[in-house]
Amino acid sequence: MTTQEREHISEHFTWYELTRSGAALEHALDNTPNDRQRQALRALAENVLEPLRRRFGPIVVSSGFRSPAVNRLVGGVPGSQHLRGEAADIVIGDVDRGLHICHHIRRHLDFDQLIFEPLGSPTPRWLHVSYTATRRNRREMV
Repeated sequence: MTTQEREHISEHFTWYELTRSGAALEHALDNTPNDRQRQALRALAENVLEPLRRRFGPIVVSSGFRSPAVNRLVGGVPGSQHLRGEAADIVIGDVDRGLHICHHIRRHLDFDQLIFEPLGSPTPRWLHVSYTATRRNRREMV
């Protein structure tokens, strides 16, 4: 891990946590965000991830920023907010905890999109949450 990756993006989250990708490592793909994407990641961390951390304790991000090559490799949608640094998938552990997190986000935080994933699964494993600072957030729940 580089010194830059160890740097904190916010109080509790590092650049590494929001940019690491097993797929990128396995396939030797660059997954480095540019300045605009880094700004978006910082806004996501400050406005969504940190408030969740304060309320629920440690939050594990399974997927944050994705380069176009990484996004294609993992089957992400072409217009994914992960490409812009505006989205993170967080591990929920169990459905009840996921519902508590969802309700908290909906009631107390500004967000663009909130999705239990995998879609249609009786036991969702992660929560996709996005935040944008470039326009009004849609507060869309899927």
